[in-house]
Amino acid sequence: MNGDDFDPSGLTALVVDENHYERGISLDQLRSMGFRRVIGAANTAEGWEALRKSNPNIVLVEWFHGNGGDGLDFVRRVRNGDAPNRAVSMFMLTARGTQADVEVARLAGVDGYLRKPISALALQQRVHRVIANPQPFVVTASYIGPCRRRRRPDLNYFGPRRRLNDANEPSLTPDETEADLKAQLARARVAALEVHARDLTAGDSTAARHVFKAAQDLIEVAEQIGDANLAFGAREMTRYLQAQGATLRLDPEVVRTHVAALHQLAHLPHALGDERQAVAQGLKRMVDKKLRQLASDAA
Repeated sequence: MNGDDFDPSGLTALVVDENHYERGISLDQLRSMGFRRVIGAANTAEGWEALRKSNPNIVLVEWFHGNGGDGLDFVRRVRNGDAPNRAVSMFMLTARGTQADVEVARLAGVDGYLRKPISALALQQRVHRVIANPQPFVVTASYIGPCRRRRRPDLNYFGPRRRLNDANEPSLTPDETEADLKAQLARARVAALEVHARDLTAGDSTAARHVFKAAQDLIEVAEQIGDANLAFGAREMTRYLQAQGATLRLDPEVVRTHVAALHQLAHLPHALGDERQAVAQGLKRMVDKKLRQLASDAA
C-alpha cells in the first residue's frame, strides 16, 4: 500500500483512554478519517478484552497510571506476544512531553507519540504513515517493537544511532529538533482552542470564557517559542472576544473562522514568512471589520 492508496475503510481502531470526553474525540477523529470500525475502552482491562476480540489494526492508548491500569504496561504486554498481533501499530496518547517521556514510550515499543490535545491533522498524518509505510518489526533481547530507524529523521527519537551505516543518513541538528518541539507545542495549544471553539454558541458565558482562556494560553506559548505571527493572531482573537463579551453579539462562526486561520499559522513553515504574516494580518482586518460593525450598530 502506498500513500496514494491509503484507505482505512476496511480497518479497525481501538482507543484506550479513561477520559470519556477525550476518548470520544479520538473515536470521532478516526471515524472522520474513514475507519470502518472504532472501539473505545475506559481502562486497560476493557482494552485488553477488546484487543483480543477485535484484533485491531491501530491502537491508541493513554499513558495513565492508576485505577484505569497502566498504559505502558499495556503496550509491553502486547509487544511481548500476549496479543493476537504483537506487531499492531500503537500510539501513546499523553499530555506528558519531556524528552525522557518520549524515550520511555519508544522503548516500550510504540509506533508514535501523540501529545494531548491531539489535532485531527496530526492524528491523520501519523496513522496514515504507519498504515501506508509500516516499519519492520524488531525482536531483540532488549527491545520489541517497530524499527526505530527511519529513512527520514524521526523527530520523536532522541537516542543514539547504532547501525554501521547510520553515518550516511541525515541527522537532526539541535536547532532542527528544537524547532520541531516548538511547532508541536504550538499546534497542541491550537488544538485545545479548536476543542473549546467547536461547541461555542452565542450567549454561552462558560464556553466563551474557556475559549478566551485557551486563546490566552496560545499567546503565552507563541511568545515563549518566539512565533510573533501566531502570537499576533491569537491576540486579535482575544481582542474580538473582549469587545463582544459573553453576549449574543459574539458570533461563534467568526471565532471558528479565526481558529481555522490560527491552525493554518501553526502548520505553515516559518520559512514561509510572508504567507504567515499575511494570514496574521488578515485576522486583524477581520476583527477590525467586526468591531466597526459593532460600533455602527450601537450608534
